[in-house]
Amino acid sequence: MVEQDPSRVWQDREVKFDVSNNLLILRPGESEIDLVDKVEDTKGNNGDSGKLYITNLRLLWISSVRSRINLSIGYKCIVSINTRRTQSKLKGVVEAVNILTKHNKTQYEFIFTNLSAENFQLYSTILNVHRAYETSKIYREVKLRGALLENKQLKLLPQEQTYNTINGVWNLCNDQGTLGTLIITNVRFVWHSSINEAFNVERFSFKFKSCS
Repeated sequence: MVEQDPSRVWQDREVKFDVSNNLLILRPGESEIDLVDKVEDTKGNNGDSGKLYITNLRLLWISSVRSRINLSIGYKCIVSINTRRTQSKLKGVVEAVNILTKHNKTQYEFIFTNLSAENFQLYSTILNVHRAYETSKIYREVKLRGALLENKQLKLLPQEQTYNTINGVWNLCNDQGTLGTLIITNVRFVWHSSINEAFNVERFSFKFKSCS
């Protein structure tokens, strides 16, 4: 199943507590990378075991006893990932995964304890997935007036290919227009002014809801 309304992407940008079941469903483009059973939310629900879903956008922890008790932690909100000694009601004193986040100017701390295996494996999995998310930001963010060209050529990303270059394309905004060039690749659209290459914009293809 997929989430019914795919128009708004919030999963990687927000921290949510105890959301309804429909918000736990993976949205289009979101994929499950790993599922770790018997993980305790030691900070917020000490003594409560659940399942931790690691996706390409967020961490999802769902209580095994009460599914309405859950967490959704978007990767963009994560400030740091470390390990720390903590007291678990289910496992005693353990080395757990400590995650600090910030959302809407509010800081949140999460501590997860793997009850069935070593916590280092859980820590390394979360760390590696989050690192992959961070290093792929360039493919998701809209960039204005960036250093996109070098020697009048578009600086291509890894595995990017140019499909078409169209001269004489107008960028219209606030009843004004600027003449420039549109470059279409397999992953993005890039437009730059003919007079000033620093006046440019890029938009990745998957960000488009429609094009007409």
